Order: sequence, then structure tokens, then C-alpha cells
Amino acid sequence: MTLTRRIEDRRLFRRASELSDDARKYIVKMLTVQLQSEYADAPDRVSAVCPTVEDKTWLDLQMMQEKAHGLGVARILEDMGVDPAPLIAQAEASVSAGDRKLDYFKMPMEDWVERSMTRVLAERTGGIQSIGGLGSSYIPLAVWNAKNYIDEALGHTAMGVSYAQRLMKEGQAEACQAAVDKFYPSCLDIFGGVGTPNEKRYLELGVKTLTNNQSRALWVTSLERDLDALGLKMPDARWQGIRGAYPAESTTDFGMYLEVADFPARHRPLAARLIAGWMTAKYARQNEWGVFIAPTPTLKLEVAQQMRQDRAWGLQLARMLRELDVDPNPIATEAERSREAPLKVDFLKQEMPQNWEGMAVHQYVAARAQQAASLASFGSSLIPLAVWAGVHYEGQEQLAEAWLARLRQAPTWAVHSAGQRALDACIGHALDVFGADGSRNESACFEAGLKTASNAECRRVFVELLREDLPALGLRLPDLAHGVRGRYRVDMPVAEAA
Repeated sequence: MTLTRRIEDRRLFRRASELSDDARKYIVKMLTVQLQSEYADAPDRVSAVCPTVEDKTWLDLQMMQEKAHGLGVARILEDMGVDPAPLIAQAEASVSAGDRKLDYFKMPMEDWVERSMTRVLAERTGGIQSIGGLGSSYIPLAVWNAKNYIDEALGHTAMGVSYAQRLMKEGQAEACQAAVDKFYPSCLDIFGGVGTPNEKRYLELGVKTLTNNQSRALWVTSLERDLDALGLKMPDARWQGIRGAYPAESTTDFGMYLEVADFPARHRPLAARLIAGWMTAKYARQNEWGVFIAPTPTLKLEVAQQMRQDRAWGLQLARMLRELDVDPNPIATEAERSREAPLKVDFLKQEMPQNWEGMAVHQYVAARAQQAASLASFGSSLIPLAVWAGVHYEGQEQLAEAWLARLRQAPTWAVHSAGQRALDACIGHALDVFGADGSRNESACFEAGLKTASNAECRRVFVELLREDLPALGLRLPDLAHGVRGRYRVDMPVAEAA
């Protein structure tokens, strides 16, 4: 992982307007290439080669997801003042068209074998490239990369491996190997050159946290695992692309881990404690009361659905703990049954408001706190945790907005009375959720690569969100620097994007 400033000094940005001109310029430069990749399946590249109706349905799903990725990129470009429409039209015009289209996307696929094997190779490049952006200092870009990784690496690539297994069983080993050999060099080039001025500036600005070759090394490592399992071979010249040769690099040289099982033994207890703390929050269940006091059947259902989603986040964490040889079941049980569970933060030990408006304010604050706390592990060296943090951030953002919408529909007098009391009661504990500034635990997480943003920076974002939201509800802001456990610095000078 390549962070060009001390983690304690890193500043994160929620809006394009907060970025420096140079940061916006380089994000646009990168995303115009990405946009043409997302829309690269021109009509003359997508042929009806799927052998079964199930395969056709899966291809439709993949194409839909690629367009969702493209929409995400287009929206970021629009926020930067760039019209994406001409670039999309150019990319879709023909397989050979597109000023910003990479060489791989100009290569036709001849048959179903090639279509399947390019999922194994090229879809993997999309997922792996997103790892370098998981720790971007521009939050919308980091979130997009987390979502893209899930679709490309855990979805499209995994499905490609499944298809390859089927093809191998059907006796298509020679054709599969030929497809690997054909597309491998162009896929290797996708990651870009080594030590280029663009790469250097991306890293300096915090747009990316991995070099091109580090991303390429992760791709080589990941691909080799799957090809070995399939009984296929890596090319002899595994670092030779079409555009040139690249220096061999090992993933152990820069400490990024594709699988939880790969995480170094010396840091596993710390990782387990961090993940268990998050899992405790997801199974605390102190918000169950909200289902019973919600005033309408619709709201009762919405709150129940929200709780189910929280447990889904917890289940993902539980699976990580199992890979760290930690049984998650006792952690979940204790979180549910004991207010004093050892990993439970003080915020989760408090009595819940007994009325709807107070509950809504409390749950809004909880969602914003968890949203901001997720930022600490954006770009984590434990890649599954980094991906979880990115999508969790967006999920909690949506949840907070849902609670805000409910508060806007509630009686104003009740929000101003019961809601204000709830805010005053919980805000100090919410500020403490992020942990002490400069603590030994924070430093240990930095050293292990588990966290890439400081407690102070996450708390600053939390406070910023509250300052934007709560006055519109007519709520009086308490002292947002005063936690129960101490005072914090929440007003920091604006820094250059990095």
C-alpha cells in the first residue's frame, strides 16, 4: 500500500468541490478510461455465443452490472463538470472505436470459450484495479471501487471460473489454454506503465494507493491460483505484455492480502478484535424496540428490514472471523444478550428512547456514526475488510437518509422535544465511538495496514454530516467536540487532496 502522507494527516473528501484542481483533473483522466471500459461491449463485440438459456441470462446480468458501473463513473464525471455522453457513444460505436479504450477491449471474442476465459482474465483486472482505489481520498470514488470489486472479482470472475471448470470437464482444455495465451498480454497491459508521471501524481494526490505494478502483481497472484486449480498454465513470460515487459513483483513486498487467510499471523489477533468490534455493533439488537414503537405498519416493516440488513453486514464479518479461526457465534450471542459485552462501545450500552421521534434521532446518529467509522478501513491491507467498509459506508449513508426522511414526516413539536432530548443524551457517546486520537490501538492498526484514516478524521466527517443535517430539522446542535470520555478536535484546516 502506498500512502504518500502520514495517515494521521490524511484528509478525506466527500464532494468534488472540496478537491484541488489537480485532483479533479487526474480523477477525470482516470475515469474517462474507466468509462470507455464499462461501455466497451459494442454490438460487434457481443455475439450470441451463449450455449444455454441460463448462460444467456447470466450474460444479461453481467451487462446490466457493467452499465451500473458505468452509471457510477458517469455520475462522478458529471460532478467534476464533464459530460460523459460523447465518450459513451464513442465506446459503443464499434469494437475498434474509443480514444480512451484500452487495447484489450478492441480485441474480438470468437466463441463461447473465449468469452468464458476472458471473464477469468479480464473481469479479474477490473476487480483488482479497484483495490488501488479502495483507499482513495475522494470518498465517492472509493465507494464506487468497493462496489465494482464485488461485481467484478467476486461475481464476474467467479462465474468465469465456474464456466472454465465446465469447459475443462467437456474436454476443452486446449481451447481454454489458447484463450488464456491470446488475452493474457493485453490484460497485463491494462494496469498501465511503471513509474509514469501520471502514476506518481495519482499516488501523491491520494486518488490511488497502489502503483500500477502492485495491482498487476495482485492480478498475477490471483490468476495463478485459479489457473492452477483449473489445470491450466500461466504463460512462460508472465510479465510480458503487448506494449512491453514489466518488472516482476511479489505481493509480499507491499502487504496487501486478497484473502483473509493470507493475513500475517502477527496481525491476526488485532484484525480479529477490530472485526469482532464491528460485528458486536451489528448484533447488539438494542434497536429492536424501534419495530414495536414504529407508528405505522409500513414503518414497522421498514425498521425490520433495516435490522435484517444490519445482520447481513454482521454475517459478512462473521465469515471473516471464521477465516481468522475465531468462532463468531459467542460474540453475536453476547452482543445480543448483554448490555455490558466487552467489545460493545458505550453508545450501544445506553437506554433507548421510548418514543418514535427520539428513537428516530438516535438511529439517525447511529447510522451517521457507523458511516463515518467505516472510513477508517477504506484501503485496508486486508482487502475483504476494505471492500466491506466501502459498501457499508454507502449502506449506512442510505440508512441515515431514511431516518432523516422519517423525521421530516414526524410532528415538528415531537422532533423538537423528544428528538432533542435523544440527541443531547446520545451525542457524547457517539463522539467517543471513533476511539481516542493517537491511541496505541490506532497506531497498531496503522502499522498492520488495517486502518488508513485516523479516528480524528472519521470523527470530523461525522460532525460535518450532523452539522449539515440537523439544523434543517430545527434541532439544536450540542457541543460536537465534547464526548463523554474527552474533548476532540473536530474543526481541522482544509488540506490539499492527498
